[in-house]
Amino acid sequence: MSENKKRLLTLEAERKFVFHGSALKIEELEPRQPMICKERLKKEIKHGNPCVSATSSADIAIFRAIINKHNFPFIDYQSSFGLDEKEDEYYFNTTDKVLSRVKGKIGYVYVLSIKNFKKFSNIEYRSENPEKPIEIISIDYNDLSDNIKIINKKS
Repeated sequence: MSENKKRLLTLEAERKFVFHGSALKIEELEPRQPMICKERLKKEIKHGNPCVSATSSADIAIFRAIINKHNFPFIDYQSSFGLDEKEDEYYFNTTDKVLSRVKGKIGYVYVLSIKNFKKFSNIEYRSENPEKPIEIISIDYNDLSDNIKIINKKS
């Protein structure tokens, strides 16, 4: 485990911070329109007000920093993550093609004060204001969680 991932897990244990993962390094996070994919409709739809989204899980932020449309800019991009409440553990899914293409990629996890965010779901926090990170921690492919499940691309 890298020193940067250890640092993120230490900060996560303090429960004073939330994390935002991105392939891009920027100084201030600005509110953006969150979207969710509706499989039945085969399109993305707006999901709440424009905001800065963050999570209480360092592993989810790392996943989002590496596995994203910036690092895999192809139409067959597919991934998901969340909290399996039954098992009380995080899950991560992506295709073998995505996982193999993001090897060697780096990303950034933004450490943000939880005080500026409102809890939106069991893993997501949101702020409708621009947010300056307390710290920006670089991570890479090797920092991804060990429990990523490979899924088949649906047609």
